[in-house]
Amino acid sequence: MRDDVQVRFPAEERSAVPDPAAPRANAAPDAEPEIEPEIAPPPGDFAGARDGWLHWTHGLVNRLVKGADGFLLASAGLAAWAAWTNRTDGASFDNGRLLIQAVIFTAVTLGVYLRTMTTIGAYRVENYRHWGKSLLDVVGGLLPAGTVLSLLVWAFLPEVGPSDMLALWGGTALAFLGAGRMVAAHGVRFLEERGVLRRRVVILGATDVAERMIAHLSLPEHRANYSILGLFDDRDSDRRPASLAGLPVSGDLTDFKRFLPDNRVDMVVIALPWRAAMRIHSLRMQLQMISLDILIPLDEESIRLRLANLRHIGDIPALLVMRQPLRGMQIVVKRIEDVAVAGLGLLVASPFMLAASIAVRLDSPGPIIFRQTRVGFNNRPFTMLKFRTMKVDDSDDGAVGTSRDNPRITRVGRFLRRTSIDELPQLFNVLAGDMSVVGPRAHVPNMRVGNQRYAEVAREYAARSRVKPGITGWAQINGMRGGIHTVEKARVGVDMDIHYIENWSLWLDAKIIISTVTTGLFGRDVF
Repeated sequence: MRDDVQVRFPAEERSAVPDPAAPRANAAPDAEPEIEPEIAPPPGDFAGARDGWLHWTHGLVNRLVKGADGFLLASAGLAAWAAWTNRTDGASFDNGRLLIQAVIFTAVTLGVYLRTMTTIGAYRVENYRHWGKSLLDVVGGLLPAGTVLSLLVWAFLPEVGPSDMLALWGGTALAFLGAGRMVAAHGVRFLEERGVLRRRVVILGATDVAERMIAHLSLPEHRANYSILGLFDDRDSDRRPASLAGLPVSGDLTDFKRFLPDNRVDMVVIALPWRAAMRIHSLRMQLQMISLDILIPLDEESIRLRLANLRHIGDIPALLVMRQPLRGMQIVVKRIEDVAVAGLGLLVASPFMLAASIAVRLDSPGPIIFRQTRVGFNNRPFTMLKFRTMKVDDSDDGAVGTSRDNPRITRVGRFLRRTSIDELPQLFNVLAGDMSVVGPRAHVPNMRVGNQRYAEVAREYAARSRVKPGITGWAQINGMRGGIHTVEKARVGVDMDIHYIENWSLWLDAKIIISTVTTGLFGRDVF
C-alpha cells in the first residue's frame, strides 16, 4: 500500500503518570500489607528491551541451558569414543566406520536425552538454583539415553563390550553435564541477585482479585521472581480507588498505554472477576496491539480447566489469553536475520539506490527521501524512509491509500514504484531496529478504508503491532500489494498478518523473502 504524503500530527498532551513508589498522603495506617509490595526500579537499565530486542527471561535461560546440554552431551560422546579407541589402539576395527557410528549413536542418544529432560520438566529456572537437584535431573535424563545407547552398541557393534562403552560414556557424560549444571546454578544465582530475571508485572483492575494478587506476589518466596511495576484501572476516576493493598492506582487504560513505552513490562494481569466477562473482553481487545503476555487469574474453587493454555503467576493459576509472539532466542534469531539480510541488501542495491537518488532529484522539485510517520512495534510511531515518488502536497493526510492513476505520481516515481526500488531506503529502518525485513505492512496512524477506519472494519487490526512492521510480508506475497480500498480486502489482509504472527518461523521468513525477490517485486498489483 502506498501512502506517500508527509503526515503532521499535533503534539500529544502527555499527562504524567503517578510514580507507583511515591508515598500517599491519604493512605490509612492500616492500609499497608504486612509485607510491603515489591516495586520495580526505574527502567533505564532495560532500555534496549523496549524495542523488542534481547533481555534476560526464564525462557532464554532455559534455551541456553538446553543448548549447553546438547553441546556437552555430544562432546562427551565423542570424547568417550576417542578415549575408547585410544585405549584399545584401534583393536582391528575400522576407525572411520567407528567414527561414523559414534556420530550417529551420539545424535540418537542426544535426542532421547533432550526429549526425556523436556518431558520431566527439567528445563525450568527454579531447578537450576540448586546443583544437587539439577544433577538428579541429569541422571534421570541419562538413564533412558544410556539404555538406548546400550541397545545400539549391542545390535550394531557386537564386537564392542556394551558395559565397557556404557561405563565410559556414562562417566564422561555425567562429568560434562554436572559441570555444566554447576555453571548454570552460579549463573542463575548471579542473575537473580541482580533482579535480572524478575518478571515485571502490571495489574489492570483495582479489585479483590488484584488485592489477592498483590499480597501473593509480595510473599518472600515470590519477590525474587516478580516485581509489581504498577496498578491501573479502566474505570472513571470517580469509580476507581486511589490505592489498593498499599499500591497507588496510577490511572486508567490511557495512562497505562502512555506508561508502557518508557517501561519494560513482561506481563499484564487482568485482575477482574470472571463474572465481568464483557469488561474482560473489552480490555483484551484494547490491549491486542501490545506484544506482551496477558493473563487472567483463575479461582480454582470455581473454575477448573484441564486443556486450556494455563500458566502460573507465583502459585496462582492463570489463563493465558494473549501470548507474546516472539520471545527469548526467537527475538535474537529474528534480529540477526534482519541485520544480515538488510546489510546484504544495501550492498547489492547500492548502485540502484544511487541511480534512483539522481533520477528523483532531476525529475521534480522536492527531497530525495520521503519521510512519513507510521505505526510500529507496540503501536509506537516511527519515521519510515522511502524514495519520493510523488509531487509534494501537504494537504493530503495520507490515511487513504494511493490509487494507480494518482496524478501526483511523477514519471520517475512511477518507474520506482513498478520496480519496488522506492522501498529500498527502508533497509535503513531495519538496521535502526524500527522495522523488520518481514512483517505486517506499516500503516499511517488512523489508516482508512474508504470512509471507515481500518481498526473499525477489521476487529484484530491492532494485533498487527505485536511484531515489528516489515518491508515485505505474508500478505504482500499473497495479493495484498497495491491499494486496499474495500472492507473485504482489508479484512483478508489483517487475517494474513495475524496468520504470520501466530506461525512465525525462520523458514517462513525465508520463504517470504525468496518469493518477494523472485515474483513479488513486479506484477499487476505493484504501482
